[in-house]
Formats: sequence, structure tokens, C-alpha cells
Amino acid sequence: MGHALTAVRAAACRSLRCLGAGLLLWAAAAAVWAQQTVPPRRIVSLLPSATEAVCALGACDRLVGVDDFSLDPPQVQALPRLGRTWEPSIEAVVQLRPDLVLTGRTPPVQQRLQALGLNVLEVDATTVADVQAALQRIDAALQLGRADALWAGLQHRLQQQAAAVARQRQGLPALRVYMEVDNAMYAAGPDSFMGQLLAQLGADNIAPPSATGFPQLTPEYVVRADPDLIIQSHAASVRALAGRPGWRNLRVLRQGQVCQLNPQESRTVTHPGPHLDKAAAILAQCLNLAATTGKAPGEHHETQ
Repeated sequence: MGHALTAVRAAACRSLRCLGAGLLLWAAAAAVWAQQTVPPRRIVSLLPSATEAVCALGACDRLVGVDDFSLDPPQVQALPRLGRTWEPSIEAVVQLRPDLVLTGRTPPVQQRLQALGLNVLEVDATTVADVQAALQRIDAALQLGRADALWAGLQHRLQQQAAAVARQRQGLPALRVYMEVDNAMYAAGPDSFMGQLLAQLGADNIAPPSATGFPQLTPEYVVRADPDLIIQSHAASVRALAGRPGWRNLRVLRQGQVCQLNPQESRTVTHPGPHLDKAAAILAQCLNLAATTGKAPGEHHETQ
């Protein structure tokens, strides 16, 4: 759930001042890469999706350190851990002597690293379009020339999954979905990459549009929205959900329509990286099983 929490924390940094700082940092990075002739060989990634992107682009062997939330692919788990995405150990990063540091939207971290002479590239993403742009930035920085083919294959698989869900649900109304990414009731809104994947699969998102992509809802809002399905990317039991104000008699809980993702599924779904097709497949499984059997796939590994 590291990426979803990062997105929530980053929401507080979406002011004009932070966005301005981010643009300046990106402009500085672009100038550096325009003059770069030798591709970086020692890369630190402080963002799980960036770690996954480097490996998906075939450059996993260039990683020398990662943030605490980077667990995929499995081979990166042996690399040095450098702290949380928004609060890494700057000293540990410097000791690894990286020639490129990949970060999320964390201007204070970026500025400290750049002040120490390190090359920094921001590759965070909120939307599907952002994911494509981040892949292209990493690909260009590493001088690989593989992003376009990777993205084309991913898009093809996404279209196949959407078509399969449409065939299975032909003639049925769209499922109204509440996707919760944090126990504080932050939702994957329609403007987030997760919300966009749900829309591509034909689902209706009960969360409202939000500038951050991840609005914080209230128990009363969800009761009024009366969703057909709840998808949870964090660990919480149905019993705990029923304890929220007004939720005991919520139709979706009475019918057992809660799809609780396991840790691996959660990482896949909440990381805006090169595995959006796998994320869509997991979401499609939730939609299909909930619609056809009255049981969501998470019921068999639900936390009590």
C-alpha cells in the first residue's frame, strides 16, 4: 500500500508553491539529461513504481538501493533499504554513490539530494497518462529505447481485459464500486489511475472527482452512495467495516460483496507502474466474481 499512502501524503504538497518547485526540479533534471552521454549505471529508486519500471525496462542490474516499499520484483529485496519514500536516509543514499536517483513528488527530498550534487529525476504518477510519461522519462534517462514497446504491449492487454469484462457483463448494469486504499477512508477517485482502470473495465466509481485523485470520504457518504462492491487494498475485516457509523446494515456488507486484496495484489493494484495490466486483471476478477456468484474473491482470505 506504499504508493497509495504516498499519494495521500503528497496531496498536502499539491499547492502552487510545491508544484512550482517540482517544475523547477524537472526542468533542472531535463537539462542534465540533455547533456548526459553515458547512461547511469548506479541507480537509487525511492519509489516502488520506479523500481518496477527500471526492472520492466530490463535494467534491474543497475539498481544499487531502493526505498522500504520496493518489494517487486523479488530480486530487489536483497538491495540496501533506504527508508520511506517521503523520508529516506539521505546519508545512506549518498554512501551508495548513485549517478541517478528516482523519486516521487517530494520536493524537500529532491532539493536535499540535488544540494549534495546528485542527479534526481521525479517519476511519480497519479493518472494512467502520468504512468506512460514516467516510463518514458526513465527510459530516456537510462538510454534504453524500450518504453514505447512496453507501453504498447500493456495497452493491448488492457484492451483485451476490458473486452472480456464487457462480454461477461453484457446486458447487466455497471457495478457501483467503492475502492478504499487506506483505513482512514481515502478512496481511489475517478481521476486516479486506479479509478481510470475501473472505468475502463466498465465500473462506476462512487467517489467524487478530486484534485489529488484520492479523496477522503466519510462513512455517511458511502452509506448514501450504497455501492454494489467494496474493493480494499489494505487489511481490514468485514467486522471492522461493520463497526463504522451506519455500516452495520450496509447492503454490500450484508451480501458479502467485499473484495479484500492480499499484500501482493495490493502492491500490484496500488503502484502506478509498468504492471497496470496485471492490476486491471485483479480488479476484473473482483468485478466478475462479485457479479456472477455474489461472492467477491477476497472472501477466502479475509482478515477477521
